[in-house]
Amino acid sequence: MTRLRAARALIGGAVVGPVVLELAGARIRTVRPARDDDVVDVDLADGMLSAGLLDLQVNGAFGVDVAAADGAVWRTLLAGLAAHGITGVQPTVITAPLPELVASLARIGRARDAFADEPVARVLGAHAEGPFLSPARAGAHHAEWLLAPTSDHIDALVSDPGAHRALRTVTLAPELPGALEAVRRLTREGVVVAVGHSDATAAQVHAAGDAGATMTTHVFNAQRPLIAREPGVPGAVLVDDRFFVGTIIDGRHLDPHVVSLVLAAAGRRAIGVSDAIVTAGLAPGEWYDFGGQPVANDDTGLGRRPDGTIAGAGVVLDEGVRRMIAAGLDPAAVLAACTENAARSLGRTDIGHVAEGALADLVWWDGTWHPSRVWIGGRALASGSR
Repeated sequence: MTRLRAARALIGGAVVGPVVLELAGARIRTVRPARDDDVVDVDLADGMLSAGLLDLQVNGAFGVDVAAADGAVWRTLLAGLAAHGITGVQPTVITAPLPELVASLARIGRARDAFADEPVARVLGAHAEGPFLSPARAGAHHAEWLLAPTSDHIDALVSDPGAHRALRTVTLAPELPGALEAVRRLTREGVVVAVGHSDATAAQVHAAGDAGATMTTHVFNAQRPLIAREPGVPGAVLVDDRFFVGTIIDGRHLDPHVVSLVLAAAGRRAIGVSDAIVTAGLAPGEWYDFGGQPVANDDTGLGRRPDGTIAGAGVVLDEGVRRMIAAGLDPAAVLAACTENAARSLGRTDIGHVAEGALADLVWWDGTWHPSRVWIGGRALASGSR
């Protein structure tokens, strides 16, 4: 057993401390207030302890594109994320021809199994961001590969056993023909359905909630905007308690003031994500393939197509945490959005929480909000991201 004392820890959305955690094997056995006579193995006298970050939208990073990744290349991605305090990840595949998308999902499932016992970021399941998206809100997705969510197309998505077993989340536009029945079918099979890349009205978003949708993909980006007499997608999900609200926190997709509004409106439903792509964590200017088109980071940490279209984030999630805190947002709210809230959106209590019985996936943040030390399943990594 390992006893760990933290001067400050994020527990239940609030900063408390000092506390002592007893780690037994891969899990947290107890969490209690510290006492003067405690004898501990690890004393974190400064900074703050939290659960490991959970990033529910990662298309790639460090030169790895999850759509094409296979075999040992996954270690580059998963170990790299873990060093940045990201202990759980939902690999995200954007729109592609359906057979290619299904093959990508199956490879993600194999990676989840292959690396389950290694001290790297856990694969939480696959996220299919497309192809059931609105042509009017396609963003960086190939418009010619978009499909309506018909029963035949849903069959093709879930008929492959490997892909079906890996699939955890599907983003779709609820205004498309057949979308509501697709929502009902996917949720019956235990898939989280997210509203995104959508030109839906607020009424259509609420109808998706009636059908079982519970998530939002990158609120305010690639969706009908909120205006005075039509709440659009953002207005609908911010007031509808059935929806968790995925929010890119790189400081570029959304102004930090807008992120602050999301945190205030959605509270425990706000989810911080990176939307990281293949260029995340790399220097600007080098071109990579992403979704069948070239992409490179600009000087601000955005991945852009040659025509300037934003393709995703060129930073990973811990950098987003730092950017939000530097902009004046409450550290507890930012970290909770990337840990506890994210776990709840997937129905998980064993990750994302500093709590008895949870997996001992932990991050000790220094005074500049860099991860000084990371534990996965109670095993300490050699170092953090610096």
